[in-house]
Amino acid sequence: VGGDATERELTGSGRLQLAEWLVHPENPLTARVIVNRVWQYHFGFGLVRTPNDFGVRGSAPADSELLDYLAARFVREGWSFKSLHRLILRSAVWQQRGSAAGMVSDVPGVVRRRLSAEEIRDSILAVSGQLDRSPGMAHPFPQPYEWGFSQHGPFSTVYDHRRRSVYLMTPRLRRHPFLGLFDGPDTNASTADRARTTVPTQALFFMNDPLVHEAAAAWSVRLEEAAHEDTERLRLAWRQALLRLPEAEELSDAVDFMQDYEESFPGGDRRHRSLEAVLRSLLGSNEFLHVD
Repeated sequence: VGGDATERELTGSGRLQLAEWLVHPENPLTARVIVNRVWQYHFGFGLVRTPNDFGVRGSAPADSELLDYLAARFVREGWSFKSLHRLILRSAVWQQRGSAAGMVSDVPGVVRRRLSAEEIRDSILAVSGQLDRSPGMAHPFPQPYEWGFSQHGPFSTVYDHRRRSVYLMTPRLRRHPFLGLFDGPDTNASTADRARTTVPTQALFFMNDPLVHEAAAAWSVRLEEAAHEDTERLRLAWRQALLRLPEAEELSDAVDFMQDYEESFPGGDRRHRSLEAVLRSLLGSNEFLHVD
């Protein structure tokens, strides 16, 4: 298929012919790239370490037979991502991840993965009950006759909302502040493998950003409505954020923190604010931000 001449007379834009070439049975590249990306998502590294380059300048597959088997099966099962995910997650490799047996050549069996920028934002909104699950709508761009943008004053507005992060507007000239802070994709190029930085400004985000403070405030109201005792509220918060109950020491430390916070904070809503402070700590914890 590669190198074949295109039809001399096309009835359309050529996009149909391009799509047919991409999924042609004699073109295995598309399926191999897809299954490599899915493997990378689950294990942290792809079978091919250069997911955007399968050419001679890229890395050779760690296990070419496995890559070809996954690609062939993916096509045979109708290009079903659900079947591909199921196959990987039911495999012995996945079940043995983290041990020497859970490796394919030099590909690690498991890598602790920090949530992507979009996953972090969606998780914060979801656990606080603020996530708007409705589909995204058009952004309120100004009318053309109101435009006054120039080289020195380009369009850079960020339209914030509480919908899923996939609906965030991302202008090319300026990265979205949140996505830029947590290693979101480059808006000018294909991002096959995102960087995973750990910088002080990320910790400061969970201490000071309005998104976190508003989420903690909304979450604390939900907890206060669901339980009457601080210990019960904290157990519920742990279960909602980390899918487990707090250890005895964790629960004791959280209660002590709330008491100390109340004593140092003036005002009649000290108990409410102390709970918010604990919730902000949960949102910024490694266990909330990482997937093992």
